[in-house]
Amino acid sequence: TELAHQLEGKEITLKAKTGAKDRLFGSITSADIASELQNTAGLVVDKKKIELAEPIKQLGSYEVAIKLAKDIATKIIVIVEKETG
Repeated sequence: TELAHQLEGKEITLKAKTGAKDRLFGSITSADIASELQNTAGLVVDKKKIELAEPIKQLGSYEVAIKLAKDIATKIIVIVEKETG
């Protein structure tokens, strides 16, 4: 429950290389989101608990559900920005 409160409404930003029409060269997966949460917020979340219907392949802002236990779920905002340089 404590982890759910810390995650609630949290925003993380991931940078990705893009090609034509802002499509990502790769994709953002639940593993990427889990590692970014750990790096930026120090929150350890199992990638299997991050409910991503499919990998993110476009720039933009996404609401991602995290199901921590049977009756404990929360949502975070994942922002995908163009990597510069």
